[in-house]
Amino acid sequence: MNLKELKYYIYADLYRIGVVSKKRIIRTLVFAESTGTKYIMLMRLCRYLYENKRKFLFKILSFKLNKYKIRYGIQINPTCDIGEGLTIPHCGTIVLAGKVTIGKNCTLLQGVTIGSNLFKSRFDVATIGDNVLIGAGSKIVGPIKIGDNVTIGANSVVTKDIPSGTVVAGNPAKIISHKDSIVIYGDYCSKEEFMKR
Repeated sequence: MNLKELKYYIYADLYRIGVVSKKRIIRTLVFAESTGTKYIMLMRLCRYLYENKRKFLFKILSFKLNKYKIRYGIQINPTCDIGEGLTIPHCGTIVLAGKVTIGKNCTLLQGVTIGSNLFKSRFDVATIGDNVLIGAGSKIVGPIKIGDNVTIGANSVVTKDIPSGTVVAGNPAKIISHKDSIVIYGDYCSKEEFMKR
């Protein structure tokens, strides 16, 4: 990840929470109005430093990220591969294992856990597609694949692969309808358009 890509990820993340004007972007970056936004911006910066092997700065900001983890109840390792447009509207007990892969425009609500299944593999975790909404209290366990445009209902426990364009709910999660997820503020400019600016 280079500096321009970092700016793009932060731009897309801010756009998804409704920050669309340059004036509001600056105000949000300076004052970081929501706790989810604070955490996401610092996590993106740590990811940038981690990938560019800037160990000293990475350690300093990782310390700050750990303080945020305790304060806000969000634990997302900077080694997670998360696409642009990540949104955390409500904080509290959000835990993602170290090697989770998430596509663009993912919405994580409070109480979400994405981890490994020790009976299958300790280090293999979920791969989640684009435009996925993960409802409050949901648990995604093991090396599973979740397709694009999926909505996972509140308090669902997902242990098997989910095809694209579905809504799942329950424990264990089952498909309850075939409908694409709703993406709010997903009309930001593409990476290619942003890089040409």
